[in-house]
Amino acid sequence: MNNENRKNQMTNSRFGKAGWSMIIETLLLYYFWAGTSTDGMNIYPDAFAAAYGMDANRLLSFATIAGFIGVVAGLIFGRLIIRTGSRRLSAILLVLCGAVYIWFGWASRPAIYLICLILFTCLAMGFGGPAPSYQINNWFPRKKGIALGWATMGAPICTATFVTLLSVMIAARGLHFTFLIMGIVIIVFGIVSFFWVRDYPQERGAYPDNIKDEAGVYESAEETKEYKSPYTIGQVLKMKNMWLIALGFGALWMVTIAVVSQFVPRMMSVGFTNATALTLLTVAAIFGIVGSYLWGWLDQKIGTKPATVIYACCFIVALLLLVFVSGIVSTVIASIFVGLCIGGLLNLMPSMAISCFGNKDFQYVYSIIFPIANLLNRCAFAVMAFFLTLSGGSYTLPYLVFIFIDIVGTILVMCVSTKVKGNKKNEPTPEAAAE
Repeated sequence: MNNENRKNQMTNSRFGKAGWSMIIETLLLYYFWAGTSTDGMNIYPDAFAAAYGMDANRLLSFATIAGFIGVVAGLIFGRLIIRTGSRRLSAILLVLCGAVYIWFGWASRPAIYLICLILFTCLAMGFGGPAPSYQINNWFPRKKGIALGWATMGAPICTATFVTLLSVMIAARGLHFTFLIMGIVIIVFGIVSFFWVRDYPQERGAYPDNIKDEAGVYESAEETKEYKSPYTIGQVLKMKNMWLIALGFGALWMVTIAVVSQFVPRMMSVGFTNATALTLLTVAAIFGIVGSYLWGWLDQKIGTKPATVIYACCFIVALLLLVFVSGIVSTVIASIFVGLCIGGLLNLMPSMAISCFGNKDFQYVYSIIFPIANLLNRCAFAVMAFFLTLSGGSYTLPYLVFIFIDIVGTILVMCVSTKVKGNKKNEPTPEAAAE
């Protein structure tokens, strides 16, 4: 295969029927993860406060508690998936999450609300965190950018539909019915996933990246399946690149969570109606669908680090518009920039880890990176609440703080070294990766 043909194969979307099937399933994992643990926070506090007479601000603060505990769950599930694979673990976690989500509709006291929030946040951290990246890495080790570009569309599609769907259903039928139906849908998806998913393409008679004209590709895939990482947790924790990726992307993710999870309340605070705020969120999410593919294409075309810098700049532009420019036109433009970034980090963070540590050792190292990054992003709720209180309810000060955090995260990512010293199979050794 000549270089031009190879380049075209690495940037096209010819994944084959089996490959597309796994991308669609991964997209749905991202959808339900984003909906239950992040986007739903636009609805949960106010809806439960109105239904049961609880304090909405107190309920919002519970998201940070749930997020911190979810970090521990993410670490556990990230290690567990190495042993069990994605198929079994994600199916079980989806079924359990659906059951808890049904119970959530009857959370009439703060304690029950908190318990449910913790449980489904932890479960979502398993099926929405390590599971999708594990599947994409196994199925598309070289076309990861493009594959993730399609799969991460689940997050903006969720933003475009999930919040509006919950809002309409709660208004029409109440909390009990809404969470009963959504819980059943998640349970059914979990059961179907058990029979749908395969952890490796060879289990479906397919080829990694859907490229079958290279010598030894099947043997290499089998070798990856049986591979045992030489890393220890202690070695991973000493890796400079691991900390730069985890902290850098964690900071960028914190900004994303803060803006998206409070997008509707912020728009209403400056005079927009709930309906207009939901429309703006939908506009953002629609552009997010385009953005997911854009980041995947940029990742594959110019590299993960440059794509991440562009991503961070887009968010800075959005926040500056929200802070310093008023009016519907500037708000729509800001919403578009926010939307373009919604699915970006779900693509860029695992892609950066794969680039640094190789597809064979990726899952072992990413099982540490992911919870650390999540620990930072879950601070978004506490940081937002603190600066909202300090500013008397104005979003100007919090947004300026998040611009600073965005810049810090970008600097950390720019310091990541993607020049990996490895063995003859181009896989990094623990000693090289620690440099």
